[in-house]
Amino acid sequence: MKASFRVVTFLNIAFAVLLAFAADPVVQNVTAKQRYPWNGMVDIDYEITGDATGMWLEVSAEDVQNGKTYTPTKFLSLLPVSEGRHRITWSTEAEGVTIVSTNVAVTLSLVKPDPEAATNVLYYVVDLSGGPTAANYPVTTLAAPPSTTWSDEYKATKLVLRRIEPGEIPTHDARITKPFYIGVFEVTAAQWNLVMSSDANPDATSKQAKNRVSYNDIRGANAGSGWPNSSAVDATSFLGKLRERSGIDFDLPTEAQWEYACRAGTTSAYNNGGDTEADLATLGRYSGNNNDGRGGYSGVTVVGSYAPNAWGLYDMHGNVCEWCLDYGGALRGDDPVGAVSGLYRRIRGGSYSNYGAYDCTSSYSYYGYPYRSDDYNGFRLACSAGL
Repeated sequence: MKASFRVVTFLNIAFAVLLAFAADPVVQNVTAKQRYPWNGMVDIDYEITGDATGMWLEVSAEDVQNGKTYTPTKFLSLLPVSEGRHRITWSTEAEGVTIVSTNVAVTLSLVKPDPEAATNVLYYVVDLSGGPTAANYPVTTLAAPPSTTWSDEYKATKLVLRRIEPGEIPTHDARITKPFYIGVFEVTAAQWNLVMSSDANPDATSKQAKNRVSYNDIRGANAGSGWPNSSAVDATSFLGKLRERSGIDFDLPTEAQWEYACRAGTTSAYNNGGDTEADLATLGRYSGNNNDGRGGYSGVTVVGSYAPNAWGLYDMHGNVCEWCLDYGGALRGDDPVGAVSGLYRRIRGGSYSNYGAYDCTSSYSYYGYPYRSDDYNGFRLACSAGL
């Protein structure tokens, strides 16, 4: 939305906060304030009580002086709907809106989205281009890929995750009951560097999958070791920094989420419906095709160099082994999370170094010590759809 108003500060603007209530849950205690110095960023604080899982937060603003209304869409992060106190930041500059009134009303409403409309929010995109010193990583959405192929920016400066709808996990007596988002690509060395630091990896600008990374590097060895009893992560870990700057509780996928996303409805060894090594060769880098030239001629390769599955997810087979949250255990029941304790964390998908194609199948599950950062270990991100 564009508006050709003159720019004024919000210093003397009195925000009359209108609260939108539902029987349960409730959004309340809303305040809105322009940042100092006056830079077009409006911080909106609010509190949610009750379970708002599956709902969305809608924001509207009205210039009471002239009757103009706005539906803000340009925020620096997604809009959390979990219970507790939250802050979102509206960029009026990015919105193309300036405010002249001294009487602005901001309304926050919890709504249950139309299921058909919800599927249009197919991708979340996190802009990491600000690097490791950025205060915030802006988050946007896409209803479809920007073109027939993902450009290099989605392998270097932006993280892209796809919405996965719930359903049964093929070949297991288990199901995913809630939608979630998972990385279209494995996290790359370039993306890791933009969150951590320039000396974190000698291939800091590479669009190859980030390897030589441990479970503890990703989540932390202290608070981050507590899954499934706690979803907390260490502040100094990759996820700790990413959560703080994006406002989203990113994590590793559970083993159940990983296999469900990998299979995309298939029951075969590989997610293109095939069961042979030739099928694997079209889907990902493993020892048998290190010299095929796709993204490079040895070892870890550029993400997205091979064919995706039916849900548009790349490199679920091969390239780097992918850490999952779990200690491991049978995939049974609703949303299984594995054992409550153990020595190892589960790893899925196989890597460029696997000689046996069997190690790269949709179902093969193995493990690693959480402190090990082997050359073939990497990861992809996941997050809840009920943000």
